[in-house]
Amino acid sequence: MTTPDEYEILQQWAFEVEPVFTQEGESWTGSYPGADWSVSAPTEAEAREKLGAEFIRRQNAGEHLQEPIAGVYAMDNEVYLQLRDEPWTEHSRAFKEAEAKRLRGETYTKEDYLRGRGR
Repeated sequence: MTTPDEYEILQQWAFEVEPVFTQEGESWTGSYPGADWSVSAPTEAEAREKLGAEFIRRQNAGEHLQEPIAGVYAMDNEVYLQLRDEPWTEHSRAFKEAEAKRLRGETYTKEDYLRGRGR
């Protein structure tokens, strides 16, 4: 179960996670980097759907990411709200910039995001 302090920290961050899908024979498997669980389905589309549903179920149960994992990016939610209407390619770039700064112990602000876009 998530404690109130952990919940407050989780509300601070928006996440982008790049899932991995593989096909073996007639089955598709979907997983997230660093996760110790996966889902399987007959098609990639079904595996994507099941993976998303399972991720939400686990997140709501308090089973969240705590350590840096390649392919999983975090950004301050305040910054994310500023770019939520931008194209997804901008989201991906900004998430990667934000995660790199977070791992160095630096902040990533709206001004950092705009500077990265050349504004």
